[in-house]
Amino acid sequence: VFLHGTPGDWKAWAHYLADPELQKRATLIAVDRPGFGASDPGRVAPLMADQARLLAPLLVGTGQPTLVVGHSLGGPIGAELAMRYPQLVRGAVLVAPSIDPNTEQPRWYNEAMTLWLVRAVAPKEFAWSNDEIMVLVSELDKQTSRWADLKMPITVVQGAKDELVNPKTADYAEKVLPKPNGKVVVVPDQGHFVLWDRPDLVTREIIDVLDRTAIATP
Repeated sequence: VFLHGTPGDWKAWAHYLADPELQKRATLIAVDRPGFGASDPGRVAPLMADQARLLAPLLVGTGQPTLVVGHSLGGPIGAELAMRYPQLVRGAVLVAPSIDPNTEQPRWYNEAMTLWLVRAVAPKEFAWSNDEIMVLVSELDKQTSRWADLKMPITVVQGAKDELVNPKTADYAEKVLPKPNGKVVVVPDQGHFVLWDRPDLVTREIIDVLDRTAIATP
């Protein structure tokens, strides 16, 4: 199950849905998250618990344990699914994920977007996105102690030149991902959109997690 960032829609993962190797290995599903694309546009679900509840039916759709792949804000949402439904989530690949509460504070333009006049003239998708971003740090704080409970393989892919998600997120991931199933891949020459610029690398890590979960699953 592929989860896009904010704003965005399922088409962020179109290349992966067409990948022949991934098609052979799994049933591929990309979703419009609540409030985006065709999923009730504008009715976002800023709280991670609500996102997980609304997305959880996708985890049981095929009757098999699921691998969750999330980019940017889709990263912590994927982690939330793993934390709440560990019996259904076989593994996760989090790409440039907004998971570190120490580096995800709202920026000046997020604060500006809370003003009614700015919100009125901004593209509506950015206004909806801002509703998710403004509560993100408090939501990530709720996850901090729960990373240690995760047993499934989880890989974080982080670009060292990311201007939207602080590259120090890789250090945070090294600290919170449980060993031995946690893995962090730092890509020296990549920024936030490593999922589009290096689909070969991201695909390789997805397959790696699929292989690791196959070994771990009886």
